[in-house]
Amino acid sequence: MRILVSGGHLTPALAFIEYTKSKYPESLIFFAGRKYARKEEKQLANEQQESEKFGAIFVPFNSGKLGQGGTVEKTLDFISLIGGIIKALILIPRYQPNVFVSFGGYLAVPLAIASWFWRIPVVTHEQTRTAGIANSIIAKFANKIAVAYPEAAKHFPASKTSVVGNPIRRILLDNKTAEQPKWFKTTSKKPLLYVTGGSQGSEVINTTVARSLPQILKDWTIIHQCGQATEKRNYVEELEKASNKLNRTKRGRYFVRPWVTDAELSWIYANTVAIVSRAGANTVAEITHLKLPAILIPIPFSHKDEQLLNAKALSDIGGAILLQQKDFNSKSLSANLEIILSKHASFSRKLERISDSQAKAAEKLFQLVKPYL
Repeated sequence: MRILVSGGHLTPALAFIEYTKSKYPESLIFFAGRKYARKEEKQLANEQQESEKFGAIFVPFNSGKLGQGGTVEKTLDFISLIGGIIKALILIPRYQPNVFVSFGGYLAVPLAIASWFWRIPVVTHEQTRTAGIANSIIAKFANKIAVAYPEAAKHFPASKTSVVGNPIRRILLDNKTAEQPKWFKTTSKKPLLYVTGGSQGSEVINTTVARSLPQILKDWTIIHQCGQATEKRNYVEELEKASNKLNRTKRGRYFVRPWVTDAELSWIYANTVAIVSRAGANTVAEITHLKLPAILIPIPFSHKDEQLLNAKALSDIGGAILLQQKDFNSKSLSANLEIILSKHASFSRKLERISDSQAKAAEKLFQLVKPYL
């Protein structure tokens, strides 16, 4: 069987690929993805190395974004989108997939349109609690629509929509035997804090944490995943420069990485006490499943406030702290980390009450795909 996979949300796509290859090792899975996460800044994407690690065949692909920027940017992106559709129309016959499985994002739109044109079934997965721009379009061409949360189902035709949860990589589902990364060398007994801005990194989080290091390292050991370098910024260099201004003791408790592998993340999740993060759908799904207290800083311009909805789902039940970006600074970060430490047991109890639908999400999604194979 031959499956084409693509989409803006990488980690659930990897979980789906992993599950499929574990059940059907002989299957051919093609992952259509980007070379650059931010092309204009030459920030390398992690899609090729990660998809190949799970046994997929990487297919370089690019297209225009959807509805972003001003008039000139939108016009250029529309032209690029048309070019993407043409490339997709050529790509589909070349790889002859039995089905196209989309995980949203602008790359998946031309591939879904081309698959529909060539009469290839389309199954798309929506990770958020609303409907993304891309999936709102892809849904018109899709045979089946899978959603992570029941509240997202109302945005799609009921006749072809199923709630399956958000696929999570197996190593994160069972992380008790994960090995400590070789680069994490400390004898500190301070609790571990994991800071992440997502795969591309977050300028706001990186800058605020850099300013806050002298204060927050009094109470924490920190692993900070900051994003790959771009032509404009090298966050690793900037954060290490801030770290070098600290005394040796604090400096020895701060570890900055551009990216962490799934094995490293598994160990981090198993050992961290709290997380500071954006409120992307996949990060929220992972910390919900693992019952990890978090400070969540939603991107204020996300589509339909999807990150705000993700953060509110946890903060409303007392399992996380929602901190709006406009209120996020060194003072508020330090104060809320103190709250996390002092009320950690309470946060954990609240998270334990959440019904978790993630553990079998990859399997449920595969069952929607299976009839087309």
